Amino acid sequence: MLPAEDSEVAAATRAAVLALRRDSGMPVAGAAWVVGPQLLRISETSGVKSSGCRGFPVPAGAGLIGKVLTTRRPAAVSDHRSAQEISHEHDSFVAAEEVRAMAAAPVIVGATVRAALFVGSRDAVRLGDRVLTAVTEAARDLEQFLATHEHAHRFLPEPRSVRCPASPHDAVAREQVHGVHTELLDLTAAISEGHLKERFRELCSLLESGCCSERASPGPEARLSPRELDVLVAVAAGCTNLEISDRLGIGLETVKGYLRSAMRKLGTSTRLEAVTAARRAGLLL
Repeated sequence: MLPAEDSEVAAATRAAVLALRRDSGMPVAGAAWVVGPQLLRISETSGVKSSGCRGFPVPAGAGLIGKVLTTRRPAAVSDHRSAQEISHEHDSFVAAEEVRAMAAAPVIVGATVRAALFVGSRDAVRLGDRVLTAVTEAARDLEQFLATHEHAHRFLPEPRSVRCPASPHDAVAREQVHGVHTELLDLTAAISEGHLKERFRELCSLLESGCCSERASPGPEARLSPRELDVLVAVAAGCTNLEISDRLGIGLETVKGYLRSAMRKLGTSTRLEAVTAARRAGLLL
């Protein structure tokens, strides 16, 4: 799945590149997606001089970006022009942008390299730990997003109109989708604040507004928001307010606010009563 084929992947790629440029402190950042067994194509950039660099082809093994496709490991050079450990037959993009120091890391989902993230400086300098850590962590974050996104969409072929299978024979598929929702919540809690975390939250909302909220048809008085349902799911699992805060990546007072709102809508006065009422209304399993 390439960014051009999926708006959510494109948005996540853009967010990763912008965050990478910010976190690394480097003037140039970008992403190159694998489009064939031996070819990447630059799909997203930030800080470049020319708008024509998008779509630029990078053969496997060519330059630093192509090198990480074949080695499957992060790499860096202090001067791309003179570096002996990389090839130079496809340096047009680097030369046009006058990039000297450069670092790149592969984005690997499962056993497949899907893309490469890179940063560059127009000065020939030795790149420090901040840059190397930033490009590696950005690649890991994008890997997490892609793995979860693709896992979710395996069960949700039409993400803009999510509906659980109505047939009793599809109960297993329904439970798989609910499992994906739980996994998304856990991954969201593990990701630092930023654009990728927001994308994960949007995917959670997508599931919540479709499969994860169609277990019944509650009346208007019992209609809970996706976040209120998140909190009640965690309460039902035995989590404390602090654990819910950590799990969902929201503040402790925010958790309490969602609980109060849910209890008010359900006409209950305790956490346990709220969970019981939500289950009776078909909002929770």
